[in-house]
Amino acid sequence: MRHKLRNFALALLALVALLGSALLDYYLPEHSITTITGVEVKLADKDGPISRQNPADQPVRDMYLIYTQHAIDDVRVYRNEDTGWGWPFYFKFDASDVQATANAIANARQPAYLTSYGWRINMLSLYPNVTAIRLAEAGEATWSFFRWFWFALWFALLAAAGWGLLRVTRHQPDTTNKEMT
Repeated sequence: MRHKLRNFALALLALVALLGSALLDYYLPEHSITTITGVEVKLADKDGPISRQNPADQPVRDMYLIYTQHAIDDVRVYRNEDTGWGWPFYFKFDASDVQATANAIANARQPAYLTSYGWRINMLSLYPNVTAIRLAEAGEATWSFFRWFWFALWFALLAAAGWGLLRVTRHQPDTTNKEMT
């Protein structure tokens, strides 16, 4: 019985580790140095950009897009939307200013330092959201202490939980002394 409980708890802990790591990867800020190739404003609703395949059936809003090129064959599209007071708590209220900065950097043809969160999923028309943009400095790194601090803390908590789970569910031999009569 204890063996089945241990396997179930370890599987549950693995699922929590996977989901928590995915959430951290999605919501923690990521930095990249890239070349901005263009900017665009599209109308969008809750389902994504308005098109023939996705006609407007809900209230629409402006969706700012920033087109970038990391390498010859690595192009990426970012969205630039305010997070406001909602989740995630980036308190971003300056999407128009960020878009203007992106347009100026694109016209100057200089490398840009982007801070963003999210994933690019083509099939779902999801784009990472840019939270900040500025000119990149020569030799600047994209490593983020903040991002990796939270990942290290998460994995330390998972290791402590796994170790505690193994301690609680380990098999303990019967230590009672039976006296012979």
